[in-house]
Amino acid sequence: MTRLVLLAFIFWSACGWAAEPDDLLAAYAELARQAEPGFSGFSAERGRAFYFSQHRIEDGSQVSCASCHHDDPRKETFAHQDEIPCKACHGGFATWPNGVPKMHRQILAFAPSANPERFTDEAKVEKWFGFNCTYLLGRDCTPQEKGDLITWLLEQ
Repeated sequence: MTRLVLLAFIFWSACGWAAEPDDLLAAYAELARQAEPGFSGFSAERGRAFYFSQHRIEDGSQVSCASCHHDDPRKETFAHQDEIPCKACHGGFATWPNGVPKMHRQILAFAPSANPERFTDEAKVEKWFGFNCTYLLGRDCTPQEKGDLITWLLEQ
């Protein structure tokens, strides 16, 4: 069943159809139910806690989602112009884990209320969850974590 949901997810992405955050939440809910039969839904409270929870990264720094995306997820981040320490986004490596060299860049608002394109492209969402979860947690995020985070961000 997991493969069926993922195949549907990939097919939807491959066709280039725009999605809504609710479409992603439905897919993550199905995956969460498969992973945990007692799944009872997503929680904005857990999503907020996840966003602000600190994690020790490779260089020993403590960072959270908010370290790069701001305490207010409706705010854009401009690399090297905001009060976010460079180490939070750059960590201790010369390139990003996907091999892309580091550069000055803008991180658009994380909350869909400030950035309507957030969570409308499944391939992009999965790409960035993959990158950021590996960076912060050293592993993939669970469907529950993804759904909780999106649920909280939709309230912002």
